[in-house]
Amino acid sequence: MLIFKTEGFAELDQQLTELVQDIQSPSEFKSFKKVISMSIRNALKPLEQDLKTRAPFDAEHNTSGIHLRETTRIDTRIPTAQDKKSVMINESDSYIGLLSVKKSAVSLSQEFGNAKTTPQPFLRISLESNIRNVLDILKSELSFILPAYAKKLERKYRKRTK
Repeated sequence: MLIFKTEGFAELDQQLTELVQDIQSPSEFKSFKKVISMSIRNALKPLEQDLKTRAPFDAEHNTSGIHLRETTRIDTRIPTAQDKKSVMINESDSYIGLLSVKKSAVSLSQEFGNAKTTPQPFLRISLESNIRNVLDILKSELSFILPAYAKKLERKYRKRTK
């Protein structure tokens, strides 16, 4: 199991909580989700590039012409009930970012192996080697974007009260 230590997220959680309490309309909430989503996507991009370089490529035996590195995708969302069943998602998680490849027998056997194939993990290795970079980028993104977003909300509220 991958274990890592993060610092500074208690302050971030407090800032996010205060910011969310200031949101008063569905459009502001949608805008907030967009800001968070963009930050998570930007943080996951270097990981996605590393994943593409590590994903197995078999031009000789691949009959479909589709390779794992061509099926990577980044997804961000509010955790669904299905997501919350995962041991990787905490009940307190309010927004998640996922980096994956197309789920198939090929991708699963590459990552975990099967009766005929030894495991050739590429997802876990990419995450383990880039986790610090992803967290640093996310911190940087949020420390820049959230204050700007808070100022935008404040200007909006001033206009409403005038």
